[in-house]
Amino acid sequence: MSSIKKISFVGIFSALATLVMFLEFPIFPQASFLKYDPSEIPALIVSFLLGPGVGMFVVLVKDILFFLMKSGDPVGIAMNAVLGMSFVGIAGLIYHRNKSRATAIKGMIVATLFTTAFALGLNALIVPLYFKAPFELYLKFFPFILAFNLVKFGIDSFVTFFVYKKVSSIFKLETVEGRSNNG
Repeated sequence: MSSIKKISFVGIFSALATLVMFLEFPIFPQASFLKYDPSEIPALIVSFLLGPGVGMFVVLVKDILFFLMKSGDPVGIAMNAVLGMSFVGIAGLIYHRNKSRATAIKGMIVATLFTTAFALGLNALIVPLYFKAPFELYLKFFPFILAFNLVKFGIDSFVTFFVYKKVSSIFKLETVEGRSNNG
């Protein structure tokens, strides 16, 4: 694939990820600060198509753009970026070792579980510091943070699983035996 096509694809998917990040809504009213948005889906697709580093780059670009356009919360956006890059990077890394449906599923499951555990640890540090609140506040929200991340990355995985092949065939980016479909 030409470098111009790659750059264009990454630009399109970074813009798409940024736009869908505005489609945020809380899953749990008791923890309304935890908002789901589907912005890791375009990044995960890029990670599967072009590699985990490129997918992580898409996460970083969309979070920087979202921060500049809407968010005044550097801590929240930084956590979103770190967790998104973790999820997209791990899933993409596992998938690229052996590109198959089974490996994609395995990668998304491992990435979801790892990133959820990472989110729990990160929140244990950040909630008391950021909110200047006792550790008990984190413990109060622990079940919601756990469930939220499992749901978020589960939905992202599910959607990506069903749209990935269609997207790769539309853009003719999926490789077969080391050669791209477009020549």
